[in-house]
Amino acid sequence: MSAAIAPLGRYPAWCRAGDFIYVSGMSARQADGSVAGAGPYDAALQTRVVIDKVRAALAEAGATLDDCVTVTSYLTDMAYFDAYNAVYAQSFNGRAARATVGVAQLPHPDMVVELSVTAYKPEAA
Repeated sequence: MSAAIAPLGRYPAWCRAGDFIYVSGMSARQADGSVAGAGPYDAALQTRVVIDKVRAALAEAGATLDDCVTVTSYLTDMAYFDAYNAVYAQSFNGRAARATVGVAQLPHPDMVVELSVTAYKPEAA
């Protein structure tokens, strides 16, 4: 697993269950502990970084963003929705069901966007 997507806790960045791949919540935290797009908060940049990390996790599992069937997005302020949504629309094919939820906070005070996804990619025979 690459350091870029390594989780901070005792859980995998992703796991496979049959033909489904579940990607744990990804944030804009970098391998050095900093958070991209922090102070002033840049929700578009954080969204790009988060999607790149999701893309990397899926690649390790042999899948792509096009294989996503659900996306759950967490925003610390719905005022970030337009910036997040514009970047999201450039990355996902519109096939995945999506929920966007406003939350009081994420694990680090500089994080404003987090995504978790489920992808469907049949295992090789």
